[in-house]
Amino acid sequence: MLTFARDTCVQRFARCAVVALLAGTLGACTTASAPDLPSAGTNLNQTQPSGPSRWELVRWQQPDGSLREIPHGDNGQPIIFEFNEGIDAAQGTVSGTSGCNRFTGSYGKTDTGIRFDRIASTRMACPPPRMELESSLLKAMQTPFATVGTQPSAGSTGRQIIWKTAGGDLLQFVEREGVGKRGASVDAGGIEKVVYIDSQRVECSGVGKMTCYRWRESPQAPWQLWYGPIEGLDFEPGVAYKLRVREYQVPNPPADASSIRWQLLNVESRTRAK
Repeated sequence: MLTFARDTCVQRFARCAVVALLAGTLGACTTASAPDLPSAGTNLNQTQPSGPSRWELVRWQQPDGSLREIPHGDNGQPIIFEFNEGIDAAQGTVSGTSGCNRFTGSYGKTDTGIRFDRIASTRMACPPPRMELESSLLKAMQTPFATVGTQPSAGSTGRQIIWKTAGGDLLQFVEREGVGKRGASVDAGGIEKVVYIDSQRVECSGVGKMTCYRWRESPQAPWQLWYGPIEGLDFEPGVAYKLRVREYQVPNPPADASSIRWQLLNVESRTRAK
């Protein structure tokens, strides 16, 4: 079990980080428990090639040790930060989804972590739990995050990082290759295809009520419903897309999941609806 520092530990963080790497615990510095979090450190200890990287927010621990629920979008979309130059870069641009809306801005490394600048987001309304968490996240991004935990990739699990906000919350992110249902395995091959996506999603019924993409194979073909996510697509309502995707067959999918998976290869065109 690994525990993380309260404010009283920040002044002694360098010493605590060494203790964590040697003993796997920061228990001497705190009384709040945070099980299954990565070992502490000030960098990822596993530099990756430059280029885009995607990170999913998987855990939000508040200063009192309690956890905030992290709701997903209508189609199961997680909260994703995409760094155009990778998280190891000194600076770059960042975009993604913050719980309800899409956001864009810039980022840069600091001596102790990362900062976000000029963050702007769309203004779509969502159910209260998603809006409340998004508001808290965007507010936290107005001040720098301190890196208090890191872990290189292990097996199928991507690299992990924990940032501490100015308010004392601990945000745990895991590196992802895409933004679809995590843990799903796919056929290594897949086929490329072009699909046309309507500018608005519609209500549909799966395991429960949800919203689906409308898609077709050509501008003249009838619309069909797509129940799953489109991995890598930051969908903007009011914009129709022509996409090149790779289609995979998912062996033994869960009962509530599709047997077909789409991963975005390229946005061929974007057309704003009139």
